[in-house]
Parts: sequence; structure tokens; C-alpha cells
Amino acid sequence: MQLSVHANTKELTKQLNRIQRKQIPFATMTALNNVAFDARSLIQKSLPRRLDRPTKGLTSSVQVEKAKDKYDPIVRVGFASRTFGKTQWKETPAKIMKRHIEGGTRTPSGRAIPVPILKNIKVNKFGNLPKTKIRTLLAKSDRYFSGKPKGRDAGVYERIKPTKKKPGKLKMLVSWEQSTQYKGGRFPLKRIVETAIKNNYRKRFDNALQNALRSAR
Repeated sequence: MQLSVHANTKELTKQLNRIQRKQIPFATMTALNNVAFDARSLIQKSLPRRLDRPTKGLTSSVQVEKAKDKYDPIVRVGFASRTFGKTQWKETPAKIMKRHIEGGTRTPSGRAIPVPILKNIKVNKFGNLPKTKIRTLLAKSDRYFSGKPKGRDAGVYERIKPTKKKPGKLKMLVSWEQSTQYKGGRFPLKRIVETAIKNNYRKRFDNALQNALRSAR
């Protein structure tokens, strides 16, 4: 997921003379490039506020494609994908974030998605269930197993031994899901970028124009 940012500088350049106006294209491109990095920073700061403990890899996947043509200055900022930025992830950051931005369905990279059922099942600092956790449970085969008991859903179960007061039973700890649904709007990418532009573009353009005018003298 990435957004393209265009510039409209007419209101900012009404009072400039002919010589000064020659510097507008370069100043506009410079301002857009700078404000794109402002947007990138705001996106990265917003991730832990909107999502549960995003990974460092997801945070660093927010990238900028700078404008290079001062007469057609378009800069892109967003999450890396196969066609934007660089990523080695099998499931790209852009695809992951699209579910949080627009909603959608997550399908497993393997046979199923492990979804913890009980709150006391510990997840890692990024809110995900570590694969080692399941392997550790299943290593204790006398107590835990993975399967689909008759009349129940597939998952990882604990065998609760019977006592004098209670009969034995099975308790599901992890559910094996074929898909999980995401509701859109968890991460308002467009609004975050628009906020960065609104708060920073005028300042970035003024600075870029002044620098361009000084260097042109």
C-alpha cells in the first residue's frame, strides 16, 4: 500500500516575480520529497498506536520513492510491496497492511493459522503465537495433542485428567483456522499522510524556495 503525493503551490507563489518563479519547480520537488519523509515518520509513529506491537520489520518497511522530475513531481510513500520499495518477505508488508487499512481475509502460509483461544496462552512481544510455543506443547504428548476430536474443531487440545469431583475433558488451547477476517479502518494510512502534508508542506516549501533563491543569485 502506498500513496502518491502531488503538489499544488499556486496559493503559495502568487506574490513571486518572474525570476523567482523559475525556482518553483525545483522547490516544489524538494518540498514534496521532504514532506514524504515527514509522512513516513508519522506512519511509523502511528503503527504502535493503532496495531498491537508491530514488528520492527513492519515499521522499517515504510518506504519513500522520491520525485526526480521537477516538472512532474510525484513522490510515493507507503509499505513495501513487489512493485514498490524493497522487501524479501513472502507475504509483503503492503499485503499485510492492506487488511488493516481496507479490511480483508488472511489465509495461512502453511496448513492453517494458529489462533490462541485462551487469554493465558502467551504470545510474543508482537502479539503473535510463536511456532516454538506449539512445538513445546506438542512435545508433551501425554498432555497435549493436535487434531480434530469428534464433534469439535481442529486445534491444539489439553487433556484434563479426571479427579474425584470432576470427570476428564478436553480443553482447546489453539484453534487451527483456514482464514481470519480483518475489519478495515484499523490503520488510516490516507488520513495520516494527509495530516503530515497539512502540517509540514508549507514550511517545507518555504524553506526549499528560499534555499533555491539563495543558490540562484
